[in-house]
Amino acid sequence: MTNIYLTPEHPEFIPDTQYVAGSADERILATAVCFYDMTNIQPVNVDFGDSIVKEPVFTRKYSLSLQADALHYLSEVIKQNGISESEAASWLDVLADTWTKREEGKPLVEIEALKALVAAVAAGSDNGMDGIAGDATNGSEAAVSSTSKARSDLFTVIDAFDITAWWYDTGKKMFVQPFEKGDILSSAESKAALFRQRYDLLRQRVMRNENFMPVSFSDQEKDRFYKLSTIDSLQGREGEHFLLFGMLAQLEEGKLFLEDKAGSIELDFSDMNRKHTEVNGLFTESCFVLVDGYVEDGIFRVEEIGLPPPEAKERTRAAFPNVNLFGGQPSLRTESQLRAIEVSNDNGIIVLSDVWLDQQDTMDALQTLFEGFSHSTPPIAFIFIGDFSSKPFVPGSGETSQYKDNMAALGQLIGGFPEIARKSHFVFVPGNNDPWGQGALPKPPIASFFTKRLGNRISNVTFTTNPCRIKYCTHEIVVFREDLLKRIRRNSVLPPTEGTEIVKHLVRTVIDQGHLCPLPQRIRPIYWAYDHAMRLYPIPDVLILADRFDSYSINYESCHCINPGSFSSGDFSFFMYFPVSRTSQYSKIPKK
Repeated sequence: MTNIYLTPEHPEFIPDTQYVAGSADERILATAVCFYDMTNIQPVNVDFGDSIVKEPVFTRKYSLSLQADALHYLSEVIKQNGISESEAASWLDVLADTWTKREEGKPLVEIEALKALVAAVAAGSDNGMDGIAGDATNGSEAAVSSTSKARSDLFTVIDAFDITAWWYDTGKKMFVQPFEKGDILSSAESKAALFRQRYDLLRQRVMRNENFMPVSFSDQEKDRFYKLSTIDSLQGREGEHFLLFGMLAQLEEGKLFLEDKAGSIELDFSDMNRKHTEVNGLFTESCFVLVDGYVEDGIFRVEEIGLPPPEAKERTRAAFPNVNLFGGQPSLRTESQLRAIEVSNDNGIIVLSDVWLDQQDTMDALQTLFEGFSHSTPPIAFIFIGDFSSKPFVPGSGETSQYKDNMAALGQLIGGFPEIARKSHFVFVPGNNDPWGQGALPKPPIASFFTKRLGNRISNVTFTTNPCRIKYCTHEIVVFREDLLKRIRRNSVLPPTEGTEIVKHLVRTVIDQGHLCPLPQRIRPIYWAYDHAMRLYPIPDVLILADRFDSYSINYESCHCINPGSFSSGDFSFFMYFPVSRTSQYSKIPKK
């Protein structure tokens, strides 16, 4: 019930649009509006809207609500463009799917945002609906902006500081955004939340694994599945076997503990060592693990230890369809359109690391590299990963001008190949020896003060953070520059099983942990409020772990992992990744 008072100062009342969504086979039998008192008011009418948007795509398939004016608008667009019923159903499905990705699950479809979406989808369409953009929006600024974005959304670089923070809410069993806005100088609560979020994120992933989800409640079926226990439930149950999930921590000197949200318990690995149990992965403090064993004298005797099982990205997206965990604006093209673009332009992505621009040998090798590609179609992109100097950058040491000149020289070199400079994308990811940063991750981009002359010579160049994320058509790529293998091996608390390549242990650890740097904060500091930018959830299509260790490329859980090695300190090696085949090719430039 609503009371409405009109005065000479406010003579008009505009109510919210009232409507009931229905499908084509439903009929409204009756509707009424009752006024218990009405004085000096013009007659009020109730009108029935007749929409030609018959398909319940928005409401039933995508759980979206269309405002009445938005529903009328879609009907007019379909009617004015003479779209058939089958084409309309397909087009509405694309609109609804794009809305859920672009608006991150916002359930109410409003008219202004819908107009911009229609224009953007039409601009990137190849299904004969290109005329919709102009007819539907009447040349609005939103349409122009969205149209230009539709043309440039094939290759997108996502800054770590621009990635939306999502926290997993264990009560709601869904992702929510934190109340506190991310800041480098964040509160102490952010540090506690950092580890809680890692724990909650991995635990919900574990509990969705088929080995932890019994399909029935019979005792016979239950025995086939694993059951997680919490540390506080172990009291008074010595001798029984338990499977625990938690974080490795050294709470006392020389002693390793397992922590979960309920408590902590000391671990003993003597049984495991005596049985020569396999250890798959690299385990350090702050790693989250599954441990199987029993309690004796208040100590948990570990018989087996393992990493949390990974989850295929398709399953993650199915569990959280309306949450953009990777970051960036979703493409306004359909997946089939993006795949067609990939097939037609499979020119490869070049990845180089440790490109020391202060050495003439490096510049000569780059000259040879660009000359080689100048005789064919230019690559999709060149990903240059630091360090960009053989010596650490020291502010105030007089190296500033030299660093700027080195960057400018690279720009001049690239500019000498106009076809490459115009068509290829160039991405620059800083290393630890590049300016500036305070030693914590994520590392900010190289300041424009150093790169302005380089940027002026290249059409598509991005100076981004370490780590960063890249979207190319249907591919999600994560780039991280860190000598990670050396750091993790130095701080490992358990030696891995021999016979397996160490790089396989590394890749498995990083992906199973769902985190690029699963090390203690004292070893590798991370800005507390930006820990979400270090996540690998869902698993990306390509993971570039730029390390000074030997080059490698391996596949794990449908993720292609690449380490290009050191370009300048090695044999000028690099990798070329081919999106269509999802393979990479090791190459090197012969020394002169």
